[in-house]
Amino acid sequence: MTDLHPIDDDDSAKYRLIGESVLSYRFIVPHDARVYLGDLLKIVDQTKGLTFYAKVSEIRHACNFADPRWDTRAYGRRFYEMGEDVFLEVAAVPLGYVDEAGTFRKPNTLPSKFSEVVADPDAADFAFLRGEMGEIEVGLLKNGLGVVEGVPVALHARVMAQHMGVFATTGMGKSNFMKVFSASCMKAQQFGMLIVDPHGEYATGGRSSTGDPTQGLLHYTAGRDGLAVFTIDREKLKKYHLNRLWLEYDDIRASDLNILFDHSEAQHDILELLGGVRGSDLVAFFEENDFDTFDAHTYEGRFRWIAEKLRTSQPGPLTVLKRHFEILTERNDSFFRREGSALPEIIKALDEHKVVLIDIPGMSERSELFVLSVITRKIMAGHREWGVDKEEEPPQVLIAIEEAQRVLGTGGRRTQIFREAAMEGRKFGVGLCVVTQQPKNIDPRVLAQLNTFVVMGLGDRGDRETIASSAKQDLSKMDTEIQTLDTGEAVISTLKIPFPVSTKIHAFDPYIQRLNKEARRPIDEGLKRGFV
Repeated sequence: MTDLHPIDDDDSAKYRLIGESVLSYRFIVPHDARVYLGDLLKIVDQTKGLTFYAKVSEIRHACNFADPRWDTRAYGRRFYEMGEDVFLEVAAVPLGYVDEAGTFRKPNTLPSKFSEVVADPDAADFAFLRGEMGEIEVGLLKNGLGVVEGVPVALHARVMAQHMGVFATTGMGKSNFMKVFSASCMKAQQFGMLIVDPHGEYATGGRSSTGDPTQGLLHYTAGRDGLAVFTIDREKLKKYHLNRLWLEYDDIRASDLNILFDHSEAQHDILELLGGVRGSDLVAFFEENDFDTFDAHTYEGRFRWIAEKLRTSQPGPLTVLKRHFEILTERNDSFFRREGSALPEIIKALDEHKVVLIDIPGMSERSELFVLSVITRKIMAGHREWGVDKEEEPPQVLIAIEEAQRVLGTGGRRTQIFREAAMEGRKFGVGLCVVTQQPKNIDPRVLAQLNTFVVMGLGDRGDRETIASSAKQDLSKMDTEIQTLDTGEAVISTLKIPFPVSTKIHAFDPYIQRLNKEARRPIDEGLKRGFV
């Protein structure tokens, strides 16, 4: 029989390790002990002089009775006492260990049998982990139902160009995470970040799921020099003195029409033929010609090189494309005009490591993706040229794509620029932040490129299996924990942090209030000292 009491009177240990392998630990606790999924454990191996760390991954009832049906027999409690022989058996995922030199290592050895298990380690026990964290703070280390105060979870800026995924079902806190992440990027200013906000809430705030007012990135006043907002909202322009979002005809290329319209094969072929033509020339050419009577061989207009490209094209597809260019210029005049573009300012702000927010409330979904496509193509083109012309690395940029399954699902030529960014961007310092409720609908080849996973509550087994098979760290044994995460909680797997960390994401409003207060403190303290 296993003795749940301390081995000797001087031993204050509550629990003892009884198994099981390098990649799976097992111990037992009293039947009335409060143990929760995600609880962090410290395992002190006095024999080897090592300290191991683990996380609770499963809890089940167990006993020492030979009768396997003791608990289902009538009047069973008259014959079986709920004492030492009835207990909880706990399985835990090894996280790693700290060796004699204080270096944290992966779990490549096993604690000695009956090593002491400490079920509630404090911040001092995780001092080694603070040194593993990066510059982009997002929350606190989660420990079961609570957090480990004093141990922030922070991503490394240098790995952001290697792509990030943010996965959660509706209501689990994706938007709050993205705002917290953006605020920390504003504070650190280690790379440029592009966000397109079609709801108009990131800049000035909005309403929570409960209807309460929320703040926006503009309320992080201490970090304003790390933010650039480009908007089409006239009221915000006037009230907050923001930048006006404009794209000009020369910003686009023929392939950008694929975002706005569904095209036939013949129309696709024409757009590919026109791939290198400037946008202003394309718009003018299609405005000036009637394709019912168009003949490339006899064309005498000012765009003969364009007509030459179309000498084998049929009138029907050309007529449809003419109408598409008309719709493009007429229906998007709130941000699209003949001359005058904000793109140079946008690129400059990204190069200066700012968060660039494209605020486009009320815009249609396809127009939103059109804007994102044009800016992404411009970023990719600039970074490719940088790699050719300069020896130093280009400025690092992260492009956030909300509802990413729209553009990064399997198949589809319409969103080629996003696929290019996913497959090639890391070579040029361009990363994608893939935000979605449906990771199983993202192209597996794209998921394979992501090196940072922020996994919030996911109820769908297929989504969890997709993530577990794509993450660079093993998330399979955390499936139950991921399934039971509460709103605002996440499991984060990323490079440079040695194991997946469970995280309580900061609530945005209190977080930026804290950042604003911390920024004021040195000034206040300096004033006090100056007047003493």
